[in-house]
Amino acid sequence: MIRRKTVRLGETLRLFWKENPELYHKMLEARVQRLWGELFGPSVARYTTNVYVKNRILYVFMTSSVVRSELVAMRKRLVMTLNKHAGSDVIDDVMIR
Repeated sequence: MIRRKTVRLGETLRLFWKENPELYHKMLEARVQRLWGELFGPSVARYTTNVYVKNRILYVFMTSSVVRSELVAMRKRLVMTLNKHAGSDVIDDVMIR
């Protein structure tokens, strides 16, 4: 089979994500979970036990009450930072427990 028309990989991926928006959103949620440890450094990651996204809300479980209270105070900024680095509006709120 000889292909006459070549398609760039980027265009193929764009078409795939356009046809499967639910997979694209799940990929962005996984990106936000990964970004949590990368963006806020090892000091915050050390006290983080669990991070997951459910219904556009990022749930973060912390072991340190001091770090937790600091992060609760800056929830809006956390949402803006994570969405900016993810490249889309993935989460609406952060619940820190």
